[in-house]
Amino acid sequence: MGESNSSVDEDLLLKEFFAEVSEVERDNEVVRILSCFKLNPFEFLKLPFDSSLDDVKKQYRKLSLMVHPDKCKHPQAKEAFGALAKAQQQLLDQQERDYILSQVTAAKEELRAKRKKQLKKDTASKLKSLVDEGKSELEYEQSEEFQQELKLKVRELLTEQEWRRRKMAMRISEEEGRLKKDEEEQKEMWKRKREHEEQWEGTREQRVSSWRDFMKSGKKVKVIKYW
Repeated sequence: MGESNSSVDEDLLLKEFFAEVSEVERDNEVVRILSCFKLNPFEFLKLPFDSSLDDVKKQYRKLSLMVHPDKCKHPQAKEAFGALAKAQQQLLDQQERDYILSQVTAAKEELRAKRKKQLKKDTASKLKSLVDEGKSELEYEQSEEFQQELKLKVRELLTEQEWRRRKMAMRISEEEGRLKKDEEEQKEMWKRKREHEEQWEGTREQRVSSWRDFMKSGKKVKVIKYW
């Protein structure tokens, strides 16, 4: 009987232990998501740049279940859950996805050009590259080192593009503000002109009447004859 109770206690303890481990993993995932580079949805979903649309959907389902506010007790679980949803939306949007992948392509080209310069300086590496008929380059691009460099380079390019976008948006906003100000000044000018015309028209009868009274009561000019 004692052994049976002991077994039950161990099972309960084991269940509680895994529940705690699971909660720690959920919290860690929330922290990871919220520390991701904001402009790269691939990072939020922990996916390589060549992931398919199905990969995106599957990974989103998996990670979103981990940080769902109903399942995760972390105070920022809702924020992390929303970040994952936005990342999936971006990668399922063809235009957004193409834009990000274009930056990935540009990053690869920069890294390849950089490596080519390095190989020119390193004769041994250059000869090895020629002997392997490009295999060493393929292996290098599949390496963890290259993937990390690519990740950082993509961050750099996305940041530059976002900065340009914001500067352009600021200039457009300033131009719109200037045009709006000019339009308001033009409207104010026309308003003052209309008010002046209305005021002038409103006093027309008074001016005409005053002129008539002046003509009636005005002194006649005395003509002096010199002969």
